[in-house]
Amino acid sequence: MKRFWTLTVVSAILVLAVVAAAKTDQKVTFGDAVIGDDNLIRVPVSISNGNDLVGIDLAFKYSAGVRIKEVTFENTRVSNWDLKATMLNEPNRTVVAMLVPQLTMAKKPALAEGSGPIAELVFERTDPSVIEIKLEPTVMEDPHHSVFFVYAYTDANGQYTQWREDPTVERGTVLLSAAGTNLPTKFALDQNYPNPFNPTTQVRFALPKNSHVQLVVYNVLGQTVKTLVDQEMAAGTHEVTWDGRNGDGNQVSSGIYFYRINADNFNATKKMMMLK
Repeated sequence: MKRFWTLTVVSAILVLAVVAAAKTDQKVTFGDAVIGDDNLIRVPVSISNGNDLVGIDLAFKYSAGVRIKEVTFENTRVSNWDLKATMLNEPNRTVVAMLVPQLTMAKKPALAEGSGPIAELVFERTDPSVIEIKLEPTVMEDPHHSVFFVYAYTDANGQYTQWREDPTVERGTVLLSAAGTNLPTKFALDQNYPNPFNPTTQVRFALPKNSHVQLVVYNVLGQTVKTLVDQEMAAGTHEVTWDGRNGDGNQVSSGIYFYRINADNFNATKKMMMLK
């Protein structure tokens, strides 16, 4: 309850800023995604702003197939600001960030004119076939949030003026196919783990580029037991779980099985053992 009250008050302060004509180029830009070894997708958020920036409000809706995990602010232009509050709404696929430099008596300077990162959005895939994330500005109510900057200025006579400017949003579509230096450099199929297994096991494979992937389990007679994957998938490292059941949903018997991947011009087969 206290957190909601704080966010509501800060939101009200930001909204009270009067709208004025833009003095310089105001932008919010999404950078290239980086996919880490943990398979999390990190998207940097940068801004270009004029002098005396004292508030940032960001509200975006993201496309299906991913889930927002967190928003981080370390090593950014606002890392020393007092308030860096976020609201993540997974069902509505929205993310809100409210940034204010000073909430305490210790005076902190406004953000000077410039460009650079202010945050990093961290996503995880919920659909392995997703190859892009679309981020669109949105407007939320109770409390109000949208995409805007707040500036403040005190003149030589002590007259305080505050105003709001609405930045443009650039590069709202982030391609995961172009994500970062942590992408695999070649196709690969790893040994399943655990092996032997009962009743489930994980199969991990790597794609250096977007590919149509078929991952199929066969018995020793070469008959199809279960198709685990048959779809387009984004470049990256993926892991699929086999629950030891065939295509009809029945538990398979103990014994030797094979799993085979076909992706682009790559194919590989490995052996695994089910023990009961």
